Amino acid sequence: MKKVLLAAGLMGVLVVAGAAFAADSQAVDLLGKLETKYASIQTVSGSFVQVRDDKAFGEKMTSTANFYLLKPNNFRAEYQAPDESVNLISGEFSYRYVPKLRQVERYRFRNSGTAQDLNFMLLGFGVKTDDVLKSYNVNYVSDAGPGRVGVRLTPRNPENAAFKNITVAVDAKTFVPEQFSMEQLDGVTVTATLQGASLQVGAPIDKAKFTPRWPREAEVVDIQ
Repeated sequence: MKKVLLAAGLMGVLVVAGAAFAADSQAVDLLGKLETKYASIQTVSGSFVQVRDDKAFGEKMTSTANFYLLKPNNFRAEYQAPDESVNLISGEFSYRYVPKLRQVERYRFRNSGTAQDLNFMLLGFGVKTDDVLKSYNVNYVSDAGPGRVGVRLTPRNPENAAFKNITVAVDAKTFVPEQFSMEQLDGVTVTATLQGASLQVGAPIDKAKFTPRWPREAEVVDIQ
């Protein structure tokens, strides 16, 4: 899948020159601050710019999307033209609908019910620290870009993961998530940068957004 927001395992190493990793205790502390800040928040929506960087083939693709997040584990991203698609996490499945192909790819999570199956944006908005630590080894990123700090998450059981690692980068003062990056198993890096002005935290979202309902002509294909 070319537009993957951790839907198979939403929402990677943050590729930043000079990124430095410090003690795990700092990573745990940052996760705790995110958990506290967003403990009472159930919904987040906004838009992001995504860059898919495939260094092996020298290809870089940029796309934009609107996203909707509903705790504890619902996520939807609507990618804009020219390559329209919808990524959805709902229940035990992730979906990718491509209108041009009239096809829905459906993937059942390997570790249903764990933090490893959450979209990486959910990981940035207050997932319980204990739940994150059950699924990931964590490292603090002291230089995740100008004015940012972050945490790198590496699956504890890589043989069961659909990706290598994830980095969540937040504003160093406000702890608002700004950028998410995932390194896929094939070495491709997918980075999503939130558009700050678009961010809506705690605003109502219609739950129907997270219902896997597709046009009649769309064929559902199960991906193993």
